[in-house]
Amino acid sequence: MDIITALVDHHQELRQLYRESEEDPARFTEFVRHLIVHHTMEEKYFYDLLQEINAARHDALEAVNEHHIIELIIKDAEGFPREHDNFPIKVEGLGEYTTHHLDEEEADIFPLARTLFAPDDLVDLGKFFLEAKQKLLTIELPEVPQAIHGRAAASVAVPPGSHGLGIGSLK
Repeated sequence: MDIITALVDHHQELRQLYRESEEDPARFTEFVRHLIVHHTMEEKYFYDLLQEINAARHDALEAVNEHHIIELIIKDAEGFPREHDNFPIKVEGLGEYTTHHLDEEEADIFPLARTLFAPDDLVDLGKFFLEAKQKLLTIELPEVPQAIHGRAAASVAVPPGSHGLGIGSLK
């Protein structure tokens, strides 16, 4: 399978995970995990190469910039409790921006890339993308124990008599 087909297939999975996240906030973590793996591998096996071609450089840089914007939206949404009234709005914002980005790639960037890369190179890149995606999606990172969270929070507690203003005091 060539990389463009592999990316489009994963786009469909991302769209589905977004819809599921809207209905079930517990699916949000899986949506984000797939999204991060997707755009990280997309940059490595697609956009880094596309940036080297003058005819596609601007589009590739714009797409990578949109990945960074998606990361900022993710960071904002991850900080919200799933039961918070605004959490669905965070999911919606991430999903809408992501969907716009995916649509733009499929309509503009991927057709251009098909004209710029050799078909055999697209197939090789597809193999790399699929292999890396599979490996990364199966990694389970250990959670930080709550006791460490508590100790970390206690270590930055505001000393008695201080107003927590930091950087010395306002005298």
